[in-house]
Amino acid sequence: MPAGSETGREIDEEREEPMIDGIGGVFLFSNDTKRLAAWYRDCLGIAAEGQDAECNSVYATFDSRDLENPEIKRTLAWAIMPTDHDIKDKPRTGQINYRVKSMKEVLDHLKSKGVTIEKTQEYPGYGNFAWLKDPDGNKIELWEPSEST
Repeated sequence: MPAGSETGREIDEEREEPMIDGIGGVFLFSNDTKRLAAWYRDCLGIAAEGQDAECNSVYATFDSRDLENPEIKRTLAWAIMPTDHDIKDKPRTGQINYRVKSMKEVLDHLKSKGVTIEKTQEYPGYGNFAWLKDPDGNKIELWEPSEST
């Protein structure tokens, strides 16, 4: 913990711009990257664009534009990376939220693939949500934003 910090968190009160301005990537770990990539392709339509031979991962990218400066293109990397440790049946602590256009369509598709939907719920003003896990136990949250979001 830094000297003079009771909580271990330093706050720069003079800083006007946030230090973090977005998410650069999402990284999942698996003992079988190709199997898990096939599940995401078949169940959620996320098709891997390529493989990184250096770290033996599969990846996809999602592009968007900066709201304040639309000529700036931002890319979010999504990857499934191999792990050296056996993680089968080990607890996961993270969760990824995927925005969807039609919750009903996505849930119908997932059910046709035998995927168990753990819970669904509508939050007025925010939208519809659903929760499930991929075959490796990674938590997934699906979000269909409300019209006002």
